[in-house]
Amino acid sequence: MPRIWAGSARALYVGAGLDLSPHLNVATTIAVSLRQPFELRTWAKSEAWSPWRSDVVSVIPSETLHHLKSRGPMAFLYLDPLTDRRRSLSRAELLRGREQLQLAGPRISLDNAFIAFGLRPQRPKDARIARVVREIEHRPEAFARLQDAAALACLSPSRFRARFDAELGLPFRRYRLWRRMAAVMRKVAAGGSLTEAAHAAGFSSSAHLSSTFKRMFGLTASNLLALGVAIEVADDDLTFACDHPSQTVLEDAHAA
Repeated sequence: MPRIWAGSARALYVGAGLDLSPHLNVATTIAVSLRQPFELRTWAKSEAWSPWRSDVVSVIPSETLHHLKSRGPMAFLYLDPLTDRRRSLSRAELLRGREQLQLAGPRISLDNAFIAFGLRPQRPKDARIARVVREIEHRPEAFARLQDAAALACLSPSRFRARFDAELGLPFRRYRLWRRMAAVMRKVAAGGSLTEAAHAAGFSSSAHLSSTFKRMFGLTASNLLALGVAIEVADDDLTFACDHPSQTVLEDAHAA
């Protein structure tokens, strides 16, 4: 049975490779074949689609339009843009992490999957941006206007936009969309319908959620749930990382 672990900032899918259409991921993703190799190609505006390449593990950078085909079981690790993006992985680390997931088998979980790749949350550099990220986590339906988030960070909208992009490597609205998807998964895990989950996460309708979900993951949320996927809500260290910035970060924030 396919499974999803939805953390506060990270996520993990383990199950069939699925028939995914080309999609634009928000979070950096580690694609891991648990058996036979998968096929992957990526899109670049200057070069169009790259040639198909066969692999068993690959890092797909955030905001990358890609197309992946797999005939066997897969794991997808969705990294936290705030606390994971400073950690690059070598080929040896990727292969070692894949081996650890294969050995874990049914004992796999969100925490041990990330530990397998040596990914431990790093504390944010900018306390102002961390404050906004923490609030988005608590209220994913809020902050429809960037100005409201900028005000919470005590920054002008233009300065906030630049600092947010520098800290997370993503535009504010894209990150907020990623967190709203996590809210959808948690609502469904608690027994809510997709319509209820869509409204709770700030989408105008379940159709709006469906089209957005497909652009981000390559299939609709309803098609995913039709597979009988089990969703588990898991804790991770986002809140700790955001609530305990280093003294240097605090001093920098106050100085600014």
